[in-house]
Amino acid sequence: MEEELCYSTVIFKPRDNGKPTESEETVLYAEVKRLDSTLHTTLETSAAQCSTKEFLPTKDCLTEEEGSSTPVSPACRRAAVFLGLLCFLLVAAVTAVSIFHYIHMSKYNNILAQQTKERADNLQSLEVLKQEKARLMTNSQQMNSTLDFIIHRSRFPVDKYCQSTGNGVRCTPCPQNWIQNGSSCYYFRRPTGNVWKTWKESQEYCEEYGAHLAIIDSEGEQEFINQHTNFDQRYGYWIGLSEKTEKTWVWINGAQLEKGFWVTGPLERYMYCVLSMPSKDPQKSWKSESCFSSNKWICEVEVLTWPTFLQVQQNHSNPSI
Repeated sequence: MEEELCYSTVIFKPRDNGKPTESEETVLYAEVKRLDSTLHTTLETSAAQCSTKEFLPTKDCLTEEEGSSTPVSPACRRAAVFLGLLCFLLVAAVTAVSIFHYIHMSKYNNILAQQTKERADNLQSLEVLKQEKARLMTNSQQMNSTLDFIIHRSRFPVDKYCQSTGNGVRCTPCPQNWIQNGSSCYYFRRPTGNVWKTWKESQEYCEEYGAHLAIIDSEGEQEFINQHTNFDQRYGYWIGLSEKTEKTWVWINGAQLEKGFWVTGPLERYMYCVLSMPSKDPQKSWKSESCFSSNKWICEVEVLTWPTFLQVQQNHSNPSI
């Protein structure tokens, strides 16, 4: 390391009685001296004294060897420790809050999922209850209709409608051996041996079932009747039409005839009734004949609607002879 040098300049001027003259030359002396070791010792001592004082260091407190480092005071150390502890506590608090939030949200999601499932189950149960209510109301209406049908008949052959099975009692909309067509049931009596009946006897037989001799009021019904009577071309079937007065034909329910399906026109005589004859042309099959003659007959009764739990499929097989 190069030694420090001290430079100084000294000027000497001659005086004449204390007054300088302009012509006199100025003499300049220069002296260069080496800085001795005493000065180094003094500087080092001053730097050591500065570093031991209890105040914030300045640039004057720095030595040549430690020009880039700054001493830290105890107050700064305490502040740093306090800030570090505070940061740790904040991180711990944030972590705890995050964990609590996660646990809370998990419970909330579980509760929400359970409530959603329960709501779906409740809606499904409500739909089932609505369907059950509709079914019970339908059964109630059917039961009331059935009771009304039974009450308005003096004799009701329940054994002809209902049978006991291994699954309980089951009932059909038509009596046994009757055929359903639309809203009515029909019985085509084909007598064997001497079982033939007059018009009045035939009506009495039908009344045992709560029925009456057939009332035909449409072409479709007439075609149905002809289809099930076209077995024997020689004999006809009593229907519920008779002559009340001359030229006045009345159905068994009191309604007057509006349209007929006569073969050649009725014979207008006293106590004449009408037979439906088997015919290739259903529109021409009626024939008038004395009500006292014996013939086969056709009964008609309204279809009986039973409650659903009692219903069975109607047997559409042909009636027994």
